[in-house]
Amino acid sequence: EVKEKQARRKRANKSKALTAKEKKALDVYSIPKETRKYELFVPLHELWKGYMEELFGSSNPMAFTQKLLKADFHGALITVARSKCPTYVGSSGIVAQETENVFKIITPSNALKVIPKANNVFTLQVRNSVFTIHGNQFRYRAAQRSSKKFKAKPSTDL
Repeated sequence: EVKEKQARRKRANKSKALTAKEKKALDVYSIPKETRKYELFVPLHELWKGYMEELFGSSNPMAFTQKLLKADFHGALITVARSKCPTYVGSSGIVAQETENVFKIITPSNALKVIPKANNVFTLQVRNSVFTIHGNQFRYRAAQRSSKKFKAKPSTDL
């Protein structure tokens, strides 16, 4: 009887989180085809613009770049400015999902594009300023990036 109670308590205390294998099997992180519509992501972009306005505040663009490094990019309208792969250059859309190594963007033509951060240079506009992000120096998950201390690194030319 005592062992039964202990076993019940162990089961009750166990977390019900899915393992990585279960998440992959359930396709947790995929964006369903019926929701890959640009107009569905425009409100997210509007929220992101409000978030950027709040971050920008009355600071100058140079001080803002440090804040931008740690910001969340879900909802940002980004464009690939330079890339080692010429097919990515000019791709533009709203960030639907960001992982450690890729941005998944929804383009105005309702296409989902998976664009790697490695060897790509991205641009985004906040107010009247255009900011450039080097993907190689940006390859962290959003959660890790917010607590990371960034150091100036020389950038390699693409």
